[in-house]
Amino acid sequence: MTRREPHGFISDWPMDHSGSRPARLLVVGDIAWDVIVRPSADLAWGADVMGHVDLMPGGSAANVAVWARRLGAEAALVGLVGEDRLGGLMRAHLRDEGVGDLVRAVPGIETMRIGVVVRPDAEHAFVTDHSHPPRLTADDLPASLLDGADAVFVNGYAVFMAGSAAFAAALLAEARRRGVMVAFDPSSFSLIRAYGAARLLAEIGRLDILLANRDEARALAPGSPETALLDQASVVVVKRGAEGATALHDGPPVSVAAEPIAVVDTTGAGDAFDAAFLVEYLAHRDLARALAVANRLGGHVASRLGAQER
Repeated sequence: MTRREPHGFISDWPMDHSGSRPARLLVVGDIAWDVIVRPSADLAWGADVMGHVDLMPGGSAANVAVWARRLGAEAALVGLVGEDRLGGLMRAHLRDEGVGDLVRAVPGIETMRIGVVVRPDAEHAFVTDHSHPPRLTADDLPASLLDGADAVFVNGYAVFMAGSAAFAAALLAEARRRGVMVAFDPSSFSLIRAYGAARLLAEIGRLDILLANRDEARALAPGSPETALLDQASVVVVKRGAEGATALHDGPPVSVAAEPIAVVDTTGAGDAFDAAFLVEYLAHRDLARALAVANRLGGHVASRLGAQER
């Protein structure tokens, strides 16, 4: 893991890590190119509509790693790309961001592309190309990756693509044995429902931090209050978009409002939130402070185009 200076536009943010070494974060999960389609009006099936189409780096885990590094953390990303043109471009991009040393190119798969359709109101829907999905295995996650790490972050997309969380079981067990914080974001309420919430939680095991948006929390605990998820994690962070976020733990809930923004594209805003929350929480163990910084970075990303917009 390599140290880089915090990203320039974040230098005036309320993050004071003086006197403490930078957080060391291991991120495991998906890497993709986002094909962002912004129609100017309703789609006209069988005809045309004007709009914008952009190709931008993304993938939920990659977004977390990139933003954690930009915030001054030491971040390493474990993930797969294809041995193709898009894979080469992505590896170059991630190396430039300081998080790409562990990203592996695999023959016979295609680098993931995700179609992101953004409505005029900035809400989005994803179409993920799983023609030749990259599937992490236990061989990609040796215990040595945890050396020096403060936290390991895994997301649901990696589990859904692999078909189970078995690939991460040994790594997460070793993290718990070493006292390395384990954080998980389930990624998608629709994929949680298709996979099975009980199965997902049983496979991923006990967590230190669960980061989920409101719909994902409901999918993980259908018919139960969000506090039921405290059986799974010591801290449950529920992202509520424009309403801010709440952290549930063994004390009173901690809620922090979000600042008003002009929303452009919410793609990757939750990933940026995760990165900021983890970096700040690792530094200070202050839930309110971590939520405030996370809300701010999530809002920053939602107010611009693309998950890794500078």
